[in-house]
Amino acid sequence: MIRAFLLISVVFTFVLSAGANGLLVENTPECKIWWAVNTSKIMRDTPVPDQKGKIQIQAARNEYEGFQVVLSPLVEFKNISVSISDFTQKGDEVIPAANVKIRQVEYVHVTKPSGKYHKAGWYPDPLPLYEKPFDAKAETNTPLWFTVKVPENATPGIYKADIKFATANWEASIPVELKVWDFSMPEVPHIRSAFNLYSGLIHQYHNLETKEELKQVLDLYYQSFKEYRISPQEIFDQYPIQKSVKGVKWLGGTFDPDTVFEGRYSYQVNDNSVYTNIEGRAKELIEVTPEKPYLLKWWAKTLEDGQKYFVSVKSYDANKEQIHWHLQGTIYDGSVSWKQDSLLLDPENPILVDRLIACRPIPAEAKYVSVQFYPVVPFTRGELTGVFWMDNLSFTDVQTGENLLPHGDFEQNMDELDLEIDFSEFNYAANKYLDGYGFTGFRFKVPELREGAYYGRKAGWFGGFVNGTDEYKKLISRYLGAFQQNLEKNGWLGKEYLYWVDEPKHEDYEFVREGMKTIHAAAPKLKRFITENNPGPEIMDVTDIGCPVLIQFNPEKSKKWMEQGREMWSYLMCWPKDPHVNLFIDADAINMRMWLWMSYRYNLTGILVWSANVWNAEGCSPPGILQNIWEDPMTYKDSYGAPVGGGMEFGNGDGMFFYPPNRDPNNDKTKYLRGPVPSVRLEILREGIDDYDYMMMLEKYVESASPNQKGLVKKARQLLHFGDEVFTSDRVYTKNPEVLMNYRKQMGELLEKFSSAK
Repeated sequence: MIRAFLLISVVFTFVLSAGANGLLVENTPECKIWWAVNTSKIMRDTPVPDQKGKIQIQAARNEYEGFQVVLSPLVEFKNISVSISDFTQKGDEVIPAANVKIRQVEYVHVTKPSGKYHKAGWYPDPLPLYEKPFDAKAETNTPLWFTVKVPENATPGIYKADIKFATANWEASIPVELKVWDFSMPEVPHIRSAFNLYSGLIHQYHNLETKEELKQVLDLYYQSFKEYRISPQEIFDQYPIQKSVKGVKWLGGTFDPDTVFEGRYSYQVNDNSVYTNIEGRAKELIEVTPEKPYLLKWWAKTLEDGQKYFVSVKSYDANKEQIHWHLQGTIYDGSVSWKQDSLLLDPENPILVDRLIACRPIPAEAKYVSVQFYPVVPFTRGELTGVFWMDNLSFTDVQTGENLLPHGDFEQNMDELDLEIDFSEFNYAANKYLDGYGFTGFRFKVPELREGAYYGRKAGWFGGFVNGTDEYKKLISRYLGAFQQNLEKNGWLGKEYLYWVDEPKHEDYEFVREGMKTIHAAAPKLKRFITENNPGPEIMDVTDIGCPVLIQFNPEKSKKWMEQGREMWSYLMCWPKDPHVNLFIDADAINMRMWLWMSYRYNLTGILVWSANVWNAEGCSPPGILQNIWEDPMTYKDSYGAPVGGGMEFGNGDGMFFYPPNRDPNNDKTKYLRGPVPSVRLEILREGIDDYDYMMMLEKYVESASPNQKGLVKKARQLLHFGDEVFTSDRVYTKNPEVLMNYRKQMGELLEKFSSAK
């Protein structure tokens, strides 16, 4: 049920914390040192705070907790080194310094603000690891980001460490205090997530050469996903399910039940590409004797009158290797009405075109031939397009009258039709990433279904058979049924989400329903998923997981579906801009964390972002040039009807939560066999995911509380029913991280009390 919007007054015990403005920890003639919480963006010119206070953080076992230390030198510093000691408690308990990652906070220059209320400037976002001494400019903030991973077996209590900064003639030591609470964070977060990862861009920006190198680097990215407690949408593009349709005699086209000359099917070949030539061909070669004549006959129809199409016969030797420069074939004039055409393979006379020999007879060394039908004349660049149908095709030995191509009637034998499936690669990856890395789910695409609204409404297609035919039903049922069985057998059922259509418009709901029903009929236990940027869940009755863009989520409309056991997620994307919660670099730091607080209140169980690494829009970048997001962090649109060479803008950092280690992709050709550079936004998002876990753990304690825990239960309910001081809508919410930090502190202390009372 939707969590109630109860405006209960919560009594805060405010403590001195870094808050939105930070606290000063060291003030020397050369440099001021201060710190800030992990839900702040420290601009280069953010004023140094006047209020003093030491670095104090709190975390559960098995939790990452970060903080920022900022150097604000009055003079230029060179070659600053930084280190941190072990965290110790009473000299006996130790959290090793190796559990702390030190990252430099770097800035990207936003020259094109994401929206009307966004501003240009230098914004902190990339977080490369500190690996060598660095410089700091005078009167300019230089932040470092420290992240502590508290071990699962850490003893609760207060730990202390020291951060040391040093140059050739200056040094400073800054104490840090870490309180470890007596409870543990779950290995797998309560909220599910889905961030796409484009492996092709990783291959380009890392200058990789082999599939093995790509797998190696992708695994480093997946390790970063695990560290930031998010899950990639697709982990199987390098480990696909292998499937092979058996018993089908033709390739490249579609068995068309709607346009036929005779029988159930004709064969349609649709060349809709301006970049390549599409052909339909028999799957198996035809054994021939070169000295014999053969007659190829067929009935044909084209989409347009006078459309020229091409038929060819290729020759092969005894090893089934093609014999090049020997091609039988000719060009035909098509018609919108069925028309019979033929090709005689004369063993003596060549085919002449303009008195020139175009094609000689089948060569003497040939043992086999193949037959190809092109809807249009196949020029080198493949720029022509067209649609062609053929039926009642025969390849006859003129001497014996035997038809050597009996399946040219395009009627399918259902008993021969089958699907072979190999899950071995898929299962290897699932064991590694679902079980080993604890990813909360994965996107399962079904290309055999119709595609989404932005790509055009195309009929589902499997092995040449369209949705609605008996053959299609047999293949899709075999495939999805086997997939469901494989997941269930291995304990992965429920982690899948069949996200096969993206953001359909209302006029597309009919084909969405059709696809959802197809999935459910074949494999009723599989989770169907849909994203929507339209108001309301009008197609949730055929969907298991609905995912509206956050601004369009309607609690009242969604309530009845959620009460029936369906899930609701939300996603952020290129809109809306400020003042709404968004994911842009040039926006408030608290946005990524606030998203999870809203998710908790609305009872949402997942978050989605369309990508984590859209570093280049090929249709916007000049040919052969890659966008350098270290210099220009804007995400450009090059799809869904955008003109080639255009520069339509999604927003700064949209779909980009990781940076490539290659800072100069057009000139630096170094092979980068290393992982990504994370972002400030990703660090803040993880804090929100942790907050969500705190709330869910409190909920479970409340549900299982004993009668003598009434006081704890009352306090927990007050904390979980936070009021308007946090947010009232996705455009009216606090910008002060101290509000969330104080809630988190009280939840942590309460979880510790519940845990110790078990």
